[in-house]
Amino acid sequence: EMLADVPPGEVPARVATRLHEVVREELRTDDPFRSVKEHEFGRFETRARMAEAQVASSADPLAAAVWLSVFGNIMDSGIVERESMEGEVERLAADDGSRTIPRKLRDRIQGSRTIGVLLDNAGEVAFDVPLLARLGETGRTVWIGVKGGPVIDDLTEPEAHRLGLSAYGEVVSNGNRGVGTDLALCTREFRDRIAGSDLILSKGQANFETLFGHLRNAFFLFRCKCPVVSRALGRPEGDLVVLDGEGSG
Repeated sequence: EMLADVPPGEVPARVATRLHEVVREELRTDDPFRSVKEHEFGRFETRARMAEAQVASSADPLAAAVWLSVFGNIMDSGIVERESMEGEVERLAADDGSRTIPRKLRDRIQGSRTIGVLLDNAGEVAFDVPLLARLGETGRTVWIGVKGGPVIDDLTEPEAHRLGLSAYGEVVSNGNRGVGTDLALCTREFRDRIAGSDLILSKGQANFETLFGHLRNAFFLFRCKCPVVSRALGRPEGDLVVLDGEGSG
């Protein structure tokens, strides 16, 4: 009944936005996942150091950093138990030396002056750190997009500063608490940042759901986590995706 007015065929992330509004109201708390995030923040430094060591020892650090960022998208409180997540990330990352990234993505990164990275949840951000570090090399301007307030366990602006992410680029709030990045809910400043960037790297399935088809300057880095997206892409659930915003990848 609470979601009865959701139109058929609505993007799952937008349905989730409505659902989490209801959850906050019913639980009478502004941040239902606070304890989950605090637990992840306690592991951040150790995970980030391990991630950087793995990438630094790779024969192709940029490709390794991209794939480790994708592997990190497994870390989702709404999908699987976190106790099994770290082992899965380590298992998948063990063969990152055999993985390549699309030539177009490599060329876009190397040729871009301004790159925006739209982050996802608190658990995976440590695995994004090696990529953020490498994007900022050779004088590129990097900015980091985060949520305007608590929603699920996604990273907010104060939390990003707390983790020291401003060392890698300016942290910019999207000004809303929607699941994913619904441009209609974002501030004008945030939309202008996206439009004015040479490249956007978008983390997570919800960002893919809300942004694909709207950004031609983007690559989407995520794991297929539901049948709807799996069918739309023609790829199995659990597949790791690096997808060009123009639809190839």
